[in-house]
Amino acid sequence: MTATGLPPVDALLRLSWWKLGLAIAAGLVTALCFPPADFGALTWIVLVPFFFALTQVRPGGGFVLGFVFGFAFMGFYAGFMLIYGTLQWAAIMAFQALFFALFGLAAAACNRASHPAVRALGVAAAWTLAEMFRGGIGGLGFTLGDLGYTQHDNLPILQIASMVGHYGIGFLIAAVNATLTQAVLAVAPGVFARSAVHPRLFAQLAARTGLATYVVAILLYIWGAVVIRQAPQASGETLEAAVVQAALRDSEGATRRDAEAALDTYAELSETIPDAVDILVWPEVAVPAPLNERPDMLQRLGDLARDKSAWLVVGGYEFAADGRVFNALYALSPEGEQAGIYRKVILVPFGESVPMRDRFPWLRRFALRSVDFSPGESHLVLRFGDYAAGPLICFEGLFPGAVCANARLGADFIVLATSDAWAAGTSEIAQHSATAALRAVESRRWVLRAGTWGESQIISPWGEVVASVPASQPGSAWAEIEPRRNLSFYHRYRDLPLLTLCAVLLIAALMGLPGRIGPPVRPPGE
Repeated sequence: MTATGLPPVDALLRLSWWKLGLAIAAGLVTALCFPPADFGALTWIVLVPFFFALTQVRPGGGFVLGFVFGFAFMGFYAGFMLIYGTLQWAAIMAFQALFFALFGLAAAACNRASHPAVRALGVAAAWTLAEMFRGGIGGLGFTLGDLGYTQHDNLPILQIASMVGHYGIGFLIAAVNATLTQAVLAVAPGVFARSAVHPRLFAQLAARTGLATYVVAILLYIWGAVVIRQAPQASGETLEAAVVQAALRDSEGATRRDAEAALDTYAELSETIPDAVDILVWPEVAVPAPLNERPDMLQRLGDLARDKSAWLVVGGYEFAADGRVFNALYALSPEGEQAGIYRKVILVPFGESVPMRDRFPWLRRFALRSVDFSPGESHLVLRFGDYAAGPLICFEGLFPGAVCANARLGADFIVLATSDAWAAGTSEIAQHSATAALRAVESRRWVLRAGTWGESQIISPWGEVVASVPASQPGSAWAEIEPRRNLSFYHRYRDLPLLTLCAVLLIAALMGLPGRIGPPVRPPGE
């Protein structure tokens, strides 16, 4: 004990069970903020216990707390991965937890800043940079679990994504939690480590910081509501678009008979769609067969497109002459001719392709599927007469950059074909479905999402689901859409503005800026 009767700072900043408990509890509750529980409103306060624990440890302890939080959060959130085995689930969760560990290290290092605003914004910047890093590491990138997705049905807040993407929404949520954490620290009992600022002054600064952050959040909410209210009505030619969902089980290992039965099912469901439809979208691998080697199936698909007088997009395989296999989308014209093909560019690691398999052959034992696909050369658009569709397949819809690439290539709307049938009956269906609204707002384009198992959706450029087919139910949905060609602010500048802001804020916090606020006061026990 020191002369003040308090433990020395070294003791205050040691890891302890209560800090680990806060990290675990916060991780488990954070998972509930996402679908299917979908307690999105809770996201604005749920991180406070975890962030508070990070104020009471050194950077090394922050790394440990971050890892524990990340494993608890992602382990609960992505529990559906257990269907592939406990070892695979544990390995994936440990890898994902490393990003939260890096955040914890950086967040704890922000404690050297004296001003609560600098501390809080540094923590929010660290969180956002960790999300960007987690989603931007090439073939191992992953964005499920990013905070922005918790607001998928909060339309006013969702509009922020048109400016700074879903990462910007995550930054705002983290900032609100971090400023609230500093306010809690200001009024907490004196047994906790604090900033080197007089407690009364720190409390005043924390209160002002918290008030300012909440005012900004409220103003952004109001701005988003105004944007939605003033959303322009269709001023040009519109198209009637439809999506079809058969709720068929996983097509892995499908036989020729299975492929024919799937085609029959989708064709029957398509017949229920009004004849006025211009675009008809079937899911990823709707017909589990190499359609380029099945002229009979392509003929049937062409006949359907001609009968409906509509553009038809169908998921299937493509077998190349050199032995490569592609996960592909085939486009057929209203005249029944094949009009284009898109080969999936971003493959699911270990699910569709094993990263670095040539260098480390033993990694193949962790492959989740028997088929090893080859990636397409690049993103492209499918021409539908005077219009262009930006095609994406399943996993690609998780990455803002993929949609941005399509928009920059001239896509007037986005076609997202997916197959989550492998996860039927798990939380993954709802979690994955919730991400599509973010892609619509980021691009300010209509998104046509056709799912094998669900949820199939037609989403407006403002994130509203205007037509849908519930998960696990066969059916179809259609709506009028408007082709849009202008690039959103986010697609013009991508993540550069937010990345620059976060880098500046984090550097300021790590350097302890500003250097002095009021009379110097040493932390308790020093």
